[in-house]
Amino acid sequence: MGWYEETVDLLETELTGVADTFADLSAEEWALPTHLVPFDPELPRWTVFELAGHFDISIGLTRMLIDSAQAGQPGRDRVSFFIFPRSEVAPGVYEYAYKMVEGKAPGDMPRVLAETFSKTVEESRANPPDTIGSGYYALMRLDEFVASRVVEAVVHGFDLTEALGRGPIATPAGIAATAAILEELLARRTVKGRPADLGDDLAWVRAASGRSEHTDPRLPLIG
Repeated sequence: MGWYEETVDLLETELTGVADTFADLSAEEWALPTHLVPFDPELPRWTVFELAGHFDISIGLTRMLIDSAQAGQPGRDRVSFFIFPRSEVAPGVYEYAYKMVEGKAPGDMPRVLAETFSKTVEESRANPPDTIGSGYYALMRLDEFVASRVVEAVVHGFDLTEALGRGPIATPAGIAATAAILEELLARRTVKGRPADLGDDLAWVRAASGRSEHTDPRLPLIG
């Protein structure tokens, strides 16, 4: 099995954990606030319901890349996907989550997410890794974009379980893959080398993604 096939399998595993968590929520749990702070702090935080909407669009972007397949030069990879001015991107991401759940009830979302996740994995497997298409900000290869979706699944999986008061659902392999991407992101954005006290991949990913506080001024790398 090649690297790309392993990455798609890993994404499927992480998404299965996410889907299973959303599948059995009570009405009260859907309404719980997440810890994600909007760029405009005056706005309300996403609840678990809006977080489901974000999962729907962020994972579904993979299929948009496939649908937009074209000749061209990739402008971003799995690491540089996460380099952007937060002031320009965060407000749109915030609003998109609300658009994705508009007209839906919380009880609709497990089915919506199951369909988005399964079709994403299916279409990723059915297309070559060097497929080039729209990766939201710029053209990207499919294999690079799929790797970035593992980061999305792992990090926002933290947001989901923390809002619910549950333990992490990310697998060791998913955490390790995310840790490697964030370590390269650190090197590209500032100075390479994670802090000495963050040798554990889970601790590193949580600090680098802003899911736990750390005194290193280089962190967090993503929000």
